[in-house]
Amino acid sequence: MSRMRMLLAAAPFFLVASMGLGGTATAGSYNGICESSNGGEVCLYDRADHTGPVYDTLYSKPEYTGTYYGTNTSINNSVSSHWNRDPDTQVWFFTQANYTGGAMGTLPGFKASDEFTGFNNSWSSHCFESNPACPR
Repeated sequence: MSRMRMLLAAAPFFLVASMGLGGTATAGSYNGICESSNGGEVCLYDRADHTGPVYDTLYSKPEYTGTYYGTNTSINNSVSSHWNRDPDTQVWFFTQANYTGGAMGTLPGFKASDEFTGFNNSWSSHCFESNPACPR
């Protein structure tokens, strides 16, 4: 077999082998996908049934200044449901910036609809309980 044929025959093997060398999967903050790897994200939805535009983040947010992924809609005071994808850490949601005002905690892995809680469209910040700045 010629050297060129051997290289062409081996190319698919090397391509498949190299695809597995990318490392472990990690959640990507603000990519429009609610993920649980790498500690887990907090996902905010503008609809009560965890659908519609999503804001996904791995970080505590002292102030909601961002928009839902792929939109111009502000997340501040527009969240109707949320999902804590972190497997270990409770997340606290607050009605005012800088982790102040009314508060509600969401346990690790839990989803919550804010429609009938009195907090629908009121969240302005959230923090992971493990964050030293989190008052809970």
